[in-house]
Amino acid sequence: MERYGLSIHYGEIALKGKLRPRFEKQLRENIRYETGSLPSTTDNRLLMDKTDEETKNLLKMTPGVSWFGDAVIIDRDEKLLLENLKNIISTYGSSVNLDVKRIDKKFENTSLELKEKIAKTLGMHFDPHEYKLRVEIMPKNYIINYSIQRGIGGVPVGSAGKVISLFSGGIDSAVVPFEMMKRGCSVDLLHVYALPTRDAVINSKIVDLAKKISSIAPTRLFLVPFHFFGLKVMEIDSRYELVLFKRFLLKLAERLAKEYGYKGIATGDSLSQVASQTLDNINAISYGFDIPIFRPLLTYNKEEIINKAKMYGTYDTSIKDYKDCCSIVSKRPATAANLLKIKTLEAQINLDKIVNECLSKLQTEDFTRKLR
Repeated sequence: MERYGLSIHYGEIALKGKLRPRFEKQLRENIRYETGSLPSTTDNRLLMDKTDEETKNLLKMTPGVSWFGDAVIIDRDEKLLLENLKNIISTYGSSVNLDVKRIDKKFENTSLELKEKIAKTLGMHFDPHEYKLRVEIMPKNYIINYSIQRGIGGVPVGSAGKVISLFSGGIDSAVVPFEMMKRGCSVDLLHVYALPTRDAVINSKIVDLAKKISSIAPTRLFLVPFHFFGLKVMEIDSRYELVLFKRFLLKLAERLAKEYGYKGIATGDSLSQVASQTLDNINAISYGFDIPIFRPLLTYNKEEIINKAKMYGTYDTSIKDYKDCCSIVSKRPATAANLLKIKTLEAQINLDKIVNECLSKLQTEDFTRKLR
């Protein structure tokens, strides 16, 4: 018997003890959402019949997937194993990186003994820098893994609750949802727009990015107009506009979190990357909120964030032209905002009233993956 498909492996989930079945079930359901096919399960790995490139590209971006590869599943017959390995290796030469894993501890040979037997029989040379093959000794089968690709790891989306993420459409804000999903969070997006109409937003990169995120898990996009805040903030010292704008965003997100049951707010702050993200400013921006504020990019530099954006496939869209609100508020912000000063200015413009006015114009868009 020979069966061809994909063998999908997870890392952290295997360490969850009694909770592992719940995490594994969530991962299987997430893969079905993305690909339209529910993988079967056996001994800490998932198996799929699909082998097309779109499925592979989705698996690479699936939180919880550590690695996957094309797989041949055969009866536990050593002759059959050697024949299949010979066929696979013939494409890549005799020098390969062969890994043998004994899942069935009752198997008569150790992993090293079987590896040496395969090498001697097929005339193979081992080189850790060459093409990777992995043979797994299962209770009833051999699984040969080849064309191995790394996933992003982590735990499945939906295993850690819901968060709402501040979303400008820039490079950083588009990376944050993926980083939070990798830690098991379902993520919805809050975008404050300066464009004149909602339709203008719908036809922009904001929706393109939301669709990208929704390929991993269903995503809701909250849309709130900027102009109520923009009119009032003109009355204050421009050096504090950006800090107040960040507090405005967090107040909007906090209200939505309490109404819709989000357990946290995620932002793209990166410590000391720009003038508004000093410790003093972050402290002033964060003061007084009841909802946890998560900053998954806090210790990354810009190059690291750009590399993640390219990995997640959001970079090219994020750098497209778009009139975001941060480009409107002061470009010369105070770098050490005084909390008392911020509270005074907040009361002066009646920030809570502005939040109420903006939320009265709230609109939502829901995105789910559209299968082929």
